[in-house]
Amino acid sequence: VRQHVYGRAYLGQRLEQLNAIGASLSAERDINRLLESILVAAKTITRADGGTLYRVADDRTLRFEIVRTTSLQYYLGGTTGTPVPFYPIHLAGKDGKPNHSMVAAYAALTGKTVNIPDAYTAEGFDFSGTRNFDKKTGYRSKSFLTVPMKNHENEIIGVLQLLNAIDAATGKVTVFSDEDRRLAESLASQAAIALTNRLLIQQ
Repeated sequence: VRQHVYGRAYLGQRLEQLNAIGASLSAERDINRLLESILVAAKTITRADGGTLYRVADDRTLRFEIVRTTSLQYYLGGTTGTPVPFYPIHLAGKDGKPNHSMVAAYAALTGKTVNIPDAYTAEGFDFSGTRNFDKKTGYRSKSFLTVPMKNHENEIIGVLQLLNAIDAATGKVTVFSDEDRRLAESLASQAAIALTNRLLIQQ
């Protein structure tokens, strides 16, 4: 019973945190700071060590806007002034078929969240880029939560990808829970609306 009560209280704290984040996103005027705030908030609310925010570009690619991995102190894009050096992810192959092999592209094309417990044993997606990153840095990418950013017009304008959920009790990498998924989806939706509104105001 005590564990159940604690669990409900903890969920309540996270929902309060989510509401506060939504309010702060609506107030942010600078696009780079807004994008950074979205990713930092998503990492915080799901206790993720790493994360990437992609935006859907006019040429039907997913462009890396911000990449952050806390344990590596690896920060690119956003307000860092250091551009992300990775090639965009194409949403379609040269044959015109949808690119369902890359998990971020799959989320953008289908509007579905993908929760992967371990990228090294997952089937159906190409994680060769992840393995190359791990080889270069000594990191071990494991759990992935990939969430489409869908605005109020049901348009997918980006993707949030979170990496390596950290267990609060042990400090070890664990899987993203269903609660993490629901909170991340809610945040992604609020973020997409805030970003769409800010872009419209700028135009």
